[in-house]
Amino acid sequence: MIVSSGSVNTDKYDTSKMEIDNDHGSLDQSDFLNLFVTQMQNQDPTEPMDSSQMLQQTATFSQVESMASMNENMEKILDVISSSSVQSQMASASSFIGKVMEYEGDDTTLTSSGAAISFEASAVPAKTTVTIRDEDGKYIRTLTPSVNDTDKVFLIWDGTDSSGNQMETGSYNFSVKAYDADGKEIEVKTYSNGQVTGVATDSGKLIYEVDGSYEVAAEDVISVRELTN
Repeated sequence: MIVSSGSVNTDKYDTSKMEIDNDHGSLDQSDFLNLFVTQMQNQDPTEPMDSSQMLQQTATFSQVESMASMNENMEKILDVISSSSVQSQMASASSFIGKVMEYEGDDTTLTSSGAAISFEASAVPAKTTVTIRDEDGKYIRTLTPSVNDTDKVFLIWDGTDSSGNQMETGSYNFSVKAYDADGKEIEVKTYSNGQVTGVATDSGKLIYEVDGSYEVAAEDVISVRELTN
């Protein structure tokens, strides 16, 4: 409530009854009502409050109440819009389940058709090695692809180990080392390839579950393609 010093003589009121438990430093709807009622109870009978002032303060209270109600309704509307947006995103993202997703990382999924491995070297390497290990870190095999430029390299591991034995389908890890003609190591960025097994949200953000264990944020996805069995 806004009260001008020229319209109300606070010396005539018992201010001890006007204490407001308020931690936010400003009058809210409840504080306004308490203050208004206290003012009415403590007005001087010989000089009652001017009716025009009462109407003005009542109108002010109504405006405060309307604004509070409006803010509450707006928050509900925004919650509904946000919820609808997330549901729409999840419905669209669910179409990726069962497909292969590429994202920055160093794991891949082996199927009966092999496992996809992709990486980028910062310079054209003279020698490149791709080392494959299982999820427990056990060595499986080393590949030595020929790289002739700095474009993304995409290759398929056939799923056999260094002895030619066929490995079980599932998740594997790989690392890439690249060297120039002088034997100096070149920076390499690797990309994971895995099967999308689920979709979820975290704090309103879309998250993909890959290979049943990895979580990939939607903004980190590079590509999605059909899984070839």
